[in-house]
Amino acid sequence: MSASSMSNQVDPISLVITQFQALHSELRLEVLNRDDESLNWTPCPGANSVAAIVTHTLGSEAETLRAVAGVPGNRNRDAEFRMGSQSQADLLDQIRQANFLLDDLAPTLTGDRGLTPTALPTLSSDDRRPGLTWLIGNLGHAREHMGHLRLTVQLYDATHNAQF
Repeated sequence: MSASSMSNQVDPISLVITQFQALHSELRLEVLNRDDESLNWTPCPGANSVAAIVTHTLGSEAETLRAVAGVPGNRNRDAEFRMGSQSQADLLDQIRQANFLLDDLAPTLTGDRGLTPTALPTLSSDDRRPGLTWLIGNLGHAREHMGHLRLTVQLYDATHNAQF
């Protein structure tokens, strides 16, 4: 492979970062288009609200970004599901904080960090994978939750005859 063709290759970590930025924009739009009642509604016992989905998705993302960047974190995964009622402003602030964290850590998420075997703090320390594997996996996790969020919104609208 020639040097010129190598310079035309896109850095996979940069692509993942761009996708996280797009996810944040989508989350922001979803939250902006809902009122506090609909953000905290659950379709049935044991299900999660839009607010809980946003909080959990961003908590998981932050844990993964910090771990891959080699920055300590203090995630409490279980608490993400027990936040109680959260306002639209609370959720928008969480999304802003996620954007700030992504901007802060992006320069440290180099190709070397993408290849470095890493463990996530909420999983077994024996489960070490290349950082890029964790980033891609977390992006997939976030996209699954985005679908979950949109289904929850549809169910709310269907059961409340909402016109958002």
